[in-house]
Amino acid sequence: MHRQITTVLLLALTLAAPLAGATNSPIELKTALADIMRELPGDYDNAGQVYFESETKATSGPPHDRVHLTITRVEAPAIGEHVLASTLRHGGKDGPIVDSESALWTLQVDPVTKAVRMTPFRSLKPIDSAPALTPADLGPAAGLCAVLWRKYGDALRGAVDAASCAGSPPREYVLSAEQLWVNHLPADPRRTEVGKPAGDSHFRLGKSRDFECLFSYQPPSAEAQISNGQHMRDRGDTLIWETAPPNQHKFEYELLRGMWPSNSGRNYTDLLRITMYELDPAKPGERKLLGVGWASAASDRASFGDGTYGGRCKLFDPNMPPPK
Repeated sequence: MHRQITTVLLLALTLAAPLAGATNSPIELKTALADIMRELPGDYDNAGQVYFESETKATSGPPHDRVHLTITRVEAPAIGEHVLASTLRHGGKDGPIVDSESALWTLQVDPVTKAVRMTPFRSLKPIDSAPALTPADLGPAAGLCAVLWRKYGDALRGAVDAASCAGSPPREYVLSAEQLWVNHLPADPRRTEVGKPAGDSHFRLGKSRDFECLFSYQPPSAEAQISNGQHMRDRGDTLIWETAPPNQHKFEYELLRGMWPSNSGRNYTDLLRITMYELDPAKPGERKLLGVGWASAASDRASFGDGTYGGRCKLFDPNMPPPK
């Protein structure tokens, strides 16, 4: 099965001095810290952006490379009260880890810069031993800079701390409830042409949700085959389902919430889509479209069915009993 839920990385933004309009009183910063710890952890992917840029004619350059980011909360009391772990993968959730971007981060209100400071470290021990980690188990995170976070309206913005990380790219992060935008990723995988500096356009990482899915295939004059209780995340997750003989087929399902391209300009909107393809082992890399269903991006479900092929995904509720 073509599945693996992975981790992905981190966040950093900096301002040497507070920008006009930034909230920076002690109580506002305390609230911002709580918001970061609640909103930042999660699985992120820019599959929707890559799809949109690949399909529309209005892009100014080649599509961004796909990246997958997971940020998790870590209980490590000897290191700090607020700790996050991050990992970045290039090419999607199954891609190689970008080691230079993987780190532990401690977060605290910084009264000097009037920001929430997120400081990177390298762990000398496995992350799963975090509860037992001490400051002696941490080393410097070469190549990473501390991040200063401030709140602007409903958005949290961060930037590398230029005062403590001179010469670093002006990386910027913008965090909302549904997305994390990042520019100046390391060794920018998208642009290398002369005259087009790395990171000049944000990677738009969407926070994913967990869905429970059912897939179906009704062969002619044979019993229907059903696969139930499969989990997929809605930012470009894929799953391969092989049906049983004698009606043996290999199907690929994709669940994607993101921008839907329209060169007419009338359908530029976010949608939740479930798509089904048939794979031919004799033609690697080729997919035959069998069906697609869509709903609004805020919907908790998407489905399609034509009597032969079908798929249905519903937002997972951990309090519901498992499917039978």
